[in-house]
Amino acid sequence: MIKKATLLAAALVAVALFLVLPVWSGTIPASIVPDGARYVAHLDMEKFVGTKFYEYLDKDGRFEINSHDIGRLLKLDLARDVTGVTIFGAGAGEKDAVIAVAGRFDKERLLTILSLDDDLREYAYGGNTIYSTDHDEYGAFVNDGLIVFAENRAAVEKVLDTAAGKAKNFASSKLNALLKDVSPGAFLSGIVEDLGELGGEIRRSRFVEKARGIYFQAQEKGDNFQFRAQVTSDSPENAKDMADIIQGLIALGRLSERDHETGFASFTDGIQVKLDGKTMSLEFDRPSRELADLLSRGRGFHGFFILD
Repeated sequence: MIKKATLLAAALVAVALFLVLPVWSGTIPASIVPDGARYVAHLDMEKFVGTKFYEYLDKDGRFEINSHDIGRLLKLDLARDVTGVTIFGAGAGEKDAVIAVAGRFDKERLLTILSLDDDLREYAYGGNTIYSTDHDEYGAFVNDGLIVFAENRAAVEKVLDTAAGKAKNFASSKLNALLKDVSPGAFLSGIVEDLGELGGEIRRSRFVEKARGIYFQAQEKGDNFQFRAQVTSDSPENAKDMADIIQGLIALGRLSERDHETGFASFTDGIQVKLDGKTMSLEFDRPSRELADLLSRGRGFHGFFILD
């Protein structure tokens, strides 16, 4: 989003999307998420780094983010200095997505790096400064330990207003209420009120046509990686259709493994698809060690879950 800073933001977003799709440690901070937010997803980096799953990936070199150059440039250890990542929709537009990254930053060093860019623009806003090196990429420090990024300058301004108490946050919203069910041990969680409102390519999905809201969380219990997603529809029939789509994709993946030994069949052993009226849930439970091994052998897994 801001050239050198973009490198950091892109890496952090990749962490957030690494396991599922889609900063603060602990729960999502209501104080920075505007009222009317359409979705929110949160990665608690401290909890994630504390899992056996991360330990296996890190020890065996399977963690796919190469943070060496980022760490050297910004003097950051991404796994230790970043405490969390939160992604949320500040409005209904496609460019209203906001990335908030919290951690232990060397703010002065980051600002020095930004100042080296000849295209840097600075916009004073309240007690903050919004930085940009492009016409559709903006970033700001909410405080020394929190950075926000967005393609839309107005989205950054809305977040700054919310953080300053000038605008209502989402603390009393339905979206936040739904997050109360997140397990205390979850390192990744998120909720979308209405997938159809997100616009763009996602609206063309056959799965999204039948879905309304979605909730997901990932955690580790003991030495087991657990993921749960729950999707609601407007009718039991559409919920069944969604389950059929998922089951079909799983079957397709198993068939494709006959020619490509990716370990996908073993991966699906831990997946359960359940129906309850208008709700379809997908549950995944596998030993963390086995999942880490499968990921190292089957990098194409994600391709089977494109819901087009």
